[in-house]
Amino acid sequence: MSQFKIISRPLGTVQCYVLQRDDGAEFEILSGYGGGLNAWRVPVNEKHGELLDLLFGYRDGSTIHQVGPDTNAGCRLAPFPGRTGFAKFNWNGNEYQLENNVSWAPHALHGFLQNREWTFQSFESDNDCCTAVFTCDWSGAYAGFPFPFRATNTIIYTGEKVTIYSKVENLGQKDMPYSEGWHPYFSLGEKIDELTLSMPVTNLAVLDSADLPTGNFKEDTRFVPSRKISDEFINDCFCLGKEFAQTPADADFINNAHVLLESEKYLLDIWQRAGIEQYNAIQMYTPPDRMSIAIEPMTTEPDALNHHRGLIVIPPGESRTFEFGFNFIEK
Repeated sequence: MSQFKIISRPLGTVQCYVLQRDDGAEFEILSGYGGGLNAWRVPVNEKHGELLDLLFGYRDGSTIHQVGPDTNAGCRLAPFPGRTGFAKFNWNGNEYQLENNVSWAPHALHGFLQNREWTFQSFESDNDCCTAVFTCDWSGAYAGFPFPFRATNTIIYTGEKVTIYSKVENLGQKDMPYSEGWHPYFSLGEKIDELTLSMPVTNLAVLDSADLPTGNFKEDTRFVPSRKISDEFINDCFCLGKEFAQTPADADFINNAHVLLESEKYLLDIWQRAGIEQYNAIQMYTPPDRMSIAIEPMTTEPDALNHHRGLIVIPPGESRTFEFGFNFIEK
């Protein structure tokens, strides 16, 4: 008999599904708002039944509507992550006008699915894990992005491990320009200043005065091999080197890039599949309260619809699938 189940546990009027293991471990998917990865609770003190929440998310319906547009916590970002410069882009000789959806810059941010309702499709489980599938369709009726597509999130959950397959299918009649990412905020139950961060050697995307990538890069080894975050403010896009980004899709091996977040008691291994048309950038952000850190897999640096570096072109009827996940270890 399976030790996993799925339950509906809305936050106010916003639909939320919970993947739950018999011992209380659970993973929340905020299907009513961006398909968000909203909470990940693991048992850490068996004697006292203590649960540690490893994701910053929304804990009530009112909070979602108050801070969701600014944080986009846990949401899938498609068909572009980060900024699209001045809310417009050119593609195949045509200019497309997007909505400036943030108050602090003249840009379009994080695509179109980050606040939309996702549809629950299926759930299955065995003794080791469970799998839940959600979909969201973009009709293409909007003149700013007239390319219909279907996004599918497949979430595989064991309790201490989460794997996410992120699929997109071009439902239209034209080639579709595409990039994507996710926006999870990770926590180990204490201020990040005392946590150790480790990441691969990367190239930092240099930004201009409008906070858009210039096309220039510089090597970044701040957290190679590892060091405490301390009071450092991070709001940067780290691009993986050729040894990751140029791995062919049909290679005999899977080339995963790992970011490690560590306290005295716990370790989080946050990984993403890299390679051609895969997640080849890592956006990071440290919020003012210092209780979490956004570690975001992205296919390329922001503004890909304009600069086209790492931009994925999906022909009609074709699809692409991306993969990332995170593992929890109690020392």
